[in-house]
Amino acid sequence: MVRGLKLGALALMLVGCMASTENDVLYVVKVNDAVITYTQYRDALKRLIPSDRNYAPEEITELKKDLVNELVEEELVLYEARRLQLKVSEAEVSAEEEVLRKDYGDETFRETISERYGSIDKWKEEIRRKLLIQKMVERVTSGGRVTDEAALKYYKEHIRDYYRPPEVRARMIVVGSYNEARKIRKRLTPANFAVVAEEASLGPENKAGGDLGFFARGEMPKEFEAVVFRLGPGEISPVVKTDYGYHIFLVEGKRKAAKEDFASVKKKIIEHIQADEADRVFSEWIREQKKISKIEIRRELL
Repeated sequence: MVRGLKLGALALMLVGCMASTENDVLYVVKVNDAVITYTQYRDALKRLIPSDRNYAPEEITELKKDLVNELVEEELVLYEARRLQLKVSEAEVSAEEEVLRKDYGDETFRETISERYGSIDKWKEEIRRKLLIQKMVERVTSGGRVTDEAALKYYKEHIRDYYRPPEVRARMIVVGSYNEARKIRKRLTPANFAVVAEEASLGPENKAGGDLGFFARGEMPKEFEAVVFRLGPGEISPVVKTDYGYHIFLVEGKRKAAKEDFASVKKKIIEHIQADEADRVFSEWIREQKKISKIEIRRELL
């Protein structure tokens, strides 16, 4: 799928929006032979601009403009998919349905579908619609092959991106008072640090035994870095006071600065180049579709 495209998100954002009544014939956008009704536009806008957030008038104007553009692009993609007679099979719908169901329990799933779609059948139609969009976008953007030579050229031109700075791996315990931290510090060893962190630390990483993972300078608060980068593997810090509380650190390992070699990042580079090219190809394609299509936007209704 093309990076930066909002079409997939848009298909989900329009959840439940297709259930317009027969009386709702007022349309905001018309793309060739397809219309987007005022109800569909209004519901999409509600999802884009939550009622609990305050936006400046100029921000709302820009959001509406972006939304209409996305609605138009989605309809252009669907129009071309239908013209080419692209199909989504029942097996494809079922496979996607299975993936989406995994995020819910049976009761929660039924409630969510009822609230957002009204029925299972309407939900499946939205799945089919989303998959058809994906197929058409993939058809437009497929075909580009990135050679090893092109990937190597990119690597050399962006070599600074593949230098890894010195890093340290540490565990942390944070509590609310100095006295509590001092008592904990007295009984800490490298062997029991993770267990004590899980029992006593207030930080969200306590479930992982206080593990902060590897990090470089600039990725953590300066007070943390000033301590852990001075310690050696297996060393435990004294109590450190910060605005977040009272901390104790255990350094578990260090990694020296290193350069990632081309072989280790080649796959990632190729994927990056392909994604950039897909964005470019799709942008050109959608511009051409807008030129040759009949698009009507009733801006007085926005």
